[in-house]
Amino acid sequence: MAISRRTFLKAGVGVGAVGAVGVGYRQINKTKTQANIVIVGGGAAGIGIANQLGHYLDGATITVIEPRGFHWYQPGQTLLLAGAYTQVSDVISPNERFIDASVRWVEDSVIEYRPELNQVVTENGLLVNYDYLIVATGVELRYDLIDGFDPQEIGQNGITSIYYSPQAGIASHQQAQAFAHSQGGKAVFTRPQGAMKCAGAPMKATNLVEYFVAQAGHRDKFVFDYFTAENFLFSVKVFDQRIREIWQQRSIDSHFQHTLTSVDTSRKLATFQLADQSTYTVDWDFIHVAPPMTAIKTIRESPLADNEQFKGYLEVDQYTMQHKRYSNIFGLGDNVGTPIGKTAASVKTQIPVVTQNLTALIKDKPLMAKWDGYTSCPMILDVGHAMLWEFDFTLQPMTALPFQVVDPLKSSRFAWKVKESVIKPIYDMMLRGYTPM
Repeated sequence: MAISRRTFLKAGVGVGAVGAVGVGYRQINKTKTQANIVIVGGGAAGIGIANQLGHYLDGATITVIEPRGFHWYQPGQTLLLAGAYTQVSDVISPNERFIDASVRWVEDSVIEYRPELNQVVTENGLLVNYDYLIVATGVELRYDLIDGFDPQEIGQNGITSIYYSPQAGIASHQQAQAFAHSQGGKAVFTRPQGAMKCAGAPMKATNLVEYFVAQAGHRDKFVFDYFTAENFLFSVKVFDQRIREIWQQRSIDSHFQHTLTSVDTSRKLATFQLADQSTYTVDWDFIHVAPPMTAIKTIRESPLADNEQFKGYLEVDQYTMQHKRYSNIFGLGDNVGTPIGKTAASVKTQIPVVTQNLTALIKDKPLMAKWDGYTSCPMILDVGHAMLWEFDFTLQPMTALPFQVVDPLKSSRFAWKVKESVIKPIYDMMLRGYTPM
């Protein structure tokens, strides 16, 4: 297996942590402009790009439209399930902690896009004009596409899903511990069809719950089944093969092209649709559901949506992140139509690309910055061990660090520490607009 090497700065591991405290971050010659820049969405992508543009531009008006008053560190959800994080405050912070004072924050939602007029309309009836628009609205969790599944039941009766909320992450850990210390039973884990944020999370959840059961003893009394709507476990072949080998050793059974369509929580039954359109129903004592995901309704029904390859998602050039039909619009984060890249690690490498290309556009210069699809997935194996998986559009594995430090195909305490302790401070600095490359 050939694994390419990346510099520490590019991947944001190694000395990315040094850059996170401001050491060695190059001085930027700001571009003077009166540009009116509107950013829709105030998650990791929206806040990060707003603050970085403030570092690059002098005189611009930067507005973030975001209804939520807090920031949710979503990569921490698997750590809530693991029990490494234990409270809501581990993943929730006030937006004011990160949004620079020079950035105007409008607590509202955009309900209509008028790209021909360079305008957006908010839920409260505010008409906002822009010179340049950046769309970073994230994705919508489509629990509604699973008949009978009520997210309010998460944390009860063996029903779990770490995606729903911080509280759901904590409740899922509690349910996992209760299941592990029961007299035995069947655990079912699901992965939906198509694009989703952190596509590795359903497998991380599977690994963690199986670990809890093994630690509690009587592993032979438990059955683990993983149902995926795809025909693979992971899109990178060598990583796919590795997790299959691990699951064979841990007696976790994989079922492919099984799409969860309904759940009967009172009878503890889950029904799947197979590739031939037939159905298969399985009983469970514990279930973890990863819901289908789509672009949010206001994007997928807007003039900005891709109607071909990535239906409903923001139509962008996958390299420059510029909209294909509206040159003064850019996208980044989970809502963009790209082959891969719905992770915080992808956002970190997209932010400087959008910043540099928007700056070039303002200066009437060619867009030279290119995003390569960089994605990182710390594949948690148990509490204390992980594998650090990195790849890009080529779907070939790569690594930022020497194999002597971390081999991406071997269980590593170092990779766990990266997930548990290193990523969060780098992520926080990304929110403040610092993404050393």
